[in-house]
Amino acid sequence: MNQKKHMVSKFTFSDMVTKQFSAGDYLTIFYIERGSCHFKIADMQKLCSTEDIILMKPGEKTTMHFRGGKQPLQLLWICVLPEYLEQLSDDTTHLASDFQFIPYKTTVVHAKSEESMLIKTIAAKLSRIESDASLYGHTLYENNLFSMLLILSLRACIRADPVVTSRRKKNIMMDDIFLYIKEHLLEELSLEQLEKEFFVSKYHICREFKRLTGQTPHSYIIKARLDLCKRYIEQGKSIHEVYQLGGFGGYNHFFRAFKKEYGITPKEYYRSLRNSLEN
Repeated sequence: MNQKKHMVSKFTFSDMVTKQFSAGDYLTIFYIERGSCHFKIADMQKLCSTEDIILMKPGEKTTMHFRGGKQPLQLLWICVLPEYLEQLSDDTTHLASDFQFIPYKTTVVHAKSEESMLIKTIAAKLSRIESDASLYGHTLYENNLFSMLLILSLRACIRADPVVTSRRKKNIMMDDIFLYIKEHLLEELSLEQLEKEFFVSKYHICREFKRLTGQTPHSYIIKARLDLCKRYIEQGKSIHEVYQLGGFGGYNHFFRAFKKEYGITPKEYYRSLRNSLEN
């Protein structure tokens, strides 16, 4: 008898229950729609709650214990054969190998609200997909739904990976620093000031700046101020106004930085703009 390539089932528990699940030949995904339960496999036990995703590889078994309470436990149980993953893959996304690599062992991750909404919607459609078998494009529609469901689960796993999480935190921190510089561009800015503001080593800030922009923080700040000054010159403001509005302490500093960056002096740039407008 041929095995189904995938199955989607829904369970609701309102009373205390302990239930065993076996993955068998399937890659198995549990999604907790509502409530909480204790999830146990081998020597590992975790408390899982709403919007958590549990992934099991073929051959694994688990026990879930729901203690009962006012809020029922609602589970989605999604099973997919590994060979079906091959059918859903393309040249850039290899679902079968990715599911072997990303959740290296049984994995519990928390889905974002947007992921959760999509997972619940797609799972609901897949649970009644057989009744739509006569509709146009049924197979393609089914494959696309399942691909999306699997990709959402993998994205949740990748997002929860400690290395990815650490990298994301660093990027968020650097985004905050870039925003801070933009908002305080006309004020005195130094590495020491950024270090105190963000509680991050100035050496780390320098490394990340170099990696992300190819510049030192000082060079980045000067370039941002020069870009601002250029816009003021283009608006027809006097050179005296420009370097003051652009955050430069004096004309000599502004003059040297402008010529080094653009190859001409501020006055030469001003005259070239005037000439182009007159011709």
